[in-house]
Parts: sequence; structure tokens; C-alpha cells
Amino acid sequence: MIRIIDQFLHELKINGTAEKTITDYSKFLKNINRLKSLEKWEKTDVNKYILEKHNECFIGTVEICKVKLKRFFTWADKSEIVSHLNT
Repeated sequence: MIRIIDQFLHELKINGTAEKTITDYSKFLKNINRLKSLEKWEKTDVNKYILEKHNECFIGTVEICKVKLKRFFTWADKSEIVSHLNT
């Protein structure tokens, strides 16, 4: 799955995304991939992650996580697992 993360980051770079944003996405995706391989994530995993973040973080941080999840999984053709997130 690290390969797909690298492909995603490469496309961000091609599209002119700032280096700091690419670094943030890299850290975020690699951290959540450690919890469970991103290839195996389902809607329930997304919901569980968001609920855990609500208990740990400020609402702004949770919203940033939602945006990152939605952007990645939409890019990876798994938009059905994040389509319910309001971002």
C-alpha cells in the first residue's frame, strides 16, 4: 500500500501541491496505514477513525482528517467509503 501512497503523493506534486501539504499527506497516510492497510479500509474503519479523533483532537483537526481521507480515497476509486463525510 505504500506504493499507492507514493503514487498519490506523486500526483499531488504533478498538480502543483505545496511541498508542506505533500509532507502532511505522507505522514497522515503512512500513520493510518499502520493502523490497518489502506487497501482494506471500509466505511466502518473511516467512521471509527473519525470518532476516535473527535475524542483526541480539536474539531478543526478532525475536519482536516476528513478532507484528507476523502481526497485520498476518492483518488483511489474508493469514494463510496467516504461519500458520507461532510467536508
